[in-house]
Amino acid sequence: MGAPVLQLTEEMNSEFQALNFEGLETLIEVKTEAQIKHEKWDKSRLTYFSGSEMERLCSYETKAELPDGAYSYISEKVYETVFGEKYKSDIFETEDILRGKKYELPAVSAVEKETNISFSYTGENQKFFKRGGFGATPDGLSKMYSLEIKCPNFANHNKYKRMKKGEDLKKFEKKYWFQVQSEMFVTKRDKAIFASFYVNEKNGYTDLFWIIVNKCDKTQDLIQNRVNMANVEKRRQVKTYKKPIIID
Repeated sequence: MGAPVLQLTEEMNSEFQALNFEGLETLIEVKTEAQIKHEKWDKSRLTYFSGSEMERLCSYETKAELPDGAYSYISEKVYETVFGEKYKSDIFETEDILRGKKYELPAVSAVEKETNISFSYTGENQKFFKRGGFGATPDGLSKMYSLEIKCPNFANHNKYKRMKKGEDLKKFEKKYWFQVQSEMFVTKRDKAIFASFYVNEKNGYTDLFWIIVNKCDKTQDLIQNRVNMANVEKRRQVKTYKKPIIID
């Protein structure tokens, strides 16, 4: 026996015809636009070493050659160069990254309010700036400052609040030190704002800590030197592969 067929009454049919689906169409358009922007940003990063991963090239600062850990990063970029697609690693998104995606724009607003500085290139309008053979994406950019925002757990946020000056970032979180210096380099800024935005998701409590980080010529020279070596090695490895055959 088949399922019963719903018979619409004249009143039900009139109500259905009166429904306005314009909002749904707009929602789909907005989501698609955001996806397109993200895909464009993702594509712009393809094959380039990035400021967010610069520590992988710049550890063991006194060594004259690339550290061992740099070669796994180079391999990822070799893959992207050979196959023309993003390298998919097995690394999952940490809680800090997920919080950052969720609270980054409220954090930008909090920084703007407290510093009285307006930032462009935020949210879905972020840009991957390229210079010197690598690139970086600040969370915002003003006339004087690049902006880097983190949305950490309470323990890390409380740790960052112990910093008294921008140079302390190198001691407290070297990965972010290299990231911030990379962002200043590619955007040609001499100063950056590093901000930590804590959100207690149970009660909505928020706390903002920020500090100004100055350009460090020594660190930026190290970054440029390591990037140059990494690009030479990347090109050498790419040449060992034939052009892949794409089968539809």
